[in-house]
Amino acid sequence: MNTLKRFCVVAFLMCFISCDVEVENYSTIPVAGFPSNVDEAEAILIGTYDRVRDITNNTAYFEDRGDSFDVGIVGGPTDAYSQSLFPGNAPTWTSFYNVLQNINILIAEVPQFTDGNSKAQRILAEAYYLRAHTYFLMARIWGDVPLELEPTTTIGDEFAGRAPVSEVFVQINADIQSAIEMFPVDGIPDKYRASKPAAYSLLADVKMWTGKVLGGGVADFNAAVAAIEVVENSGGVSLLSDFGDIFDNKANSEIIFALFFDLDEQAGMYARLVSAKEGDIGNANLDLNPDLPISVGNTSRHVYSPGTQIRELFSANDLRRDRTFLPILTGNAENPTVRSFHQTKFSGTVFNAEREYDNDIIVYRLGGLLLLKAEALAALGDITGALVPLNRVRNRADLPDYSGPMDKASVEREILDERGRELFLELKRWNDLVRFHYGGTINIYNYVPSLNGLDIPLYWPISDEVIVLNDNIEQTEGY
Repeated sequence: MNTLKRFCVVAFLMCFISCDVEVENYSTIPVAGFPSNVDEAEAILIGTYDRVRDITNNTAYFEDRGDSFDVGIVGGPTDAYSQSLFPGNAPTWTSFYNVLQNINILIAEVPQFTDGNSKAQRILAEAYYLRAHTYFLMARIWGDVPLELEPTTTIGDEFAGRAPVSEVFVQINADIQSAIEMFPVDGIPDKYRASKPAAYSLLADVKMWTGKVLGGGVADFNAAVAAIEVVENSGGVSLLSDFGDIFDNKANSEIIFALFFDLDEQAGMYARLVSAKEGDIGNANLDLNPDLPISVGNTSRHVYSPGTQIRELFSANDLRRDRTFLPILTGNAENPTVRSFHQTKFSGTVFNAEREYDNDIIVYRLGGLLLLKAEALAALGDITGALVPLNRVRNRADLPDYSGPMDKASVEREILDERGRELFLELKRWNDLVRFHYGGTINIYNYVPSLNGLDIPLYWPISDEVIVLNDNIEQTEGY
């Protein structure tokens, strides 16, 4: 299939084939028999990756409600940041179900091409991975969500109610296992597409969530460790010696799976909201801030500053500190003052004297996975074992081996803190805090400053718009 034809197929699907469990405007375009060949299926898949990137490219769901940010110079944080969530301002899940519609088309139609066709088999494996990935996002945001496992092809299909979150995770696990079984190779042929190691990484992530949040316990923690060890032994993945290289060099050896970012397809990567432009800092102060990855025009907006609580996790000799944030200085060179802070992790690329935030969105990398393994081993009571992956990550940052108290609670708190240092602004923090809250390491309502004194649910409310259009949907408990 030539490039123009592929573009047309993707554009056709993106514009016309969509699904939403709460609206009655399903497409009347029949999807039975489409795609009609492997090339058309791959075109759908490529478009679906773009949509997965689109629903991921924001901080609201998995950063804003935690301790990642303070209000920046420009301000304008989300309602999630202020914990002002209620049905009237809640986002809908429309875009997630649009993604799932395309995935369900692939899962329904591609099996006819898989007999002896490794390309079709890989496409089907990736589709199962992406369905598990998308439902995992949704289950952590809303908890109970409708399970849509078939493509919508006709008007009048009955609207689904919310399935219990436990049932959603049964499906997630089943889809991961299907993906693992179907991938035709064991390695990572393309860092920008799902692979068997990416599926095992997702499995570990899922098991740590269900092990703590849903009470799966020992069996889930053991499954997480086993999955991570498969990735460690898969080849093609290694811990980079230089922390900054992870973010400066696309598709590097530490990356397991990332969402490719292209400025021709989207305005900018989410880190631009923790970045300043020249006008935010003021021309008189530019010489005081030569190392900040600021933009000239409007490609960044300093809505957020790296949060005080996160910054205080870093010691002065942690090599990651300056490559995570730097102060924004004002005043004069002899006596500068700190006005705010600027992220330095995702510095983007300078094109024609303008900085564009085009860093890939990292889904899984080895550094994060090692800390997940440490978390699983600590949850199992294997403190000595947990220190091995923990210290690998610490040593890369030029920190010595952990030498603090060896009781389970102290080590688990250190692992949480280390994840805060290692994974800041990688869309992991809120989920980490929720897991460690349910695991008993912290009380999230005391730990997160914006949650102090509140008793709101950790799941999000369902939008009024969804409930009005689908009377089978019940509101999240507590709203």
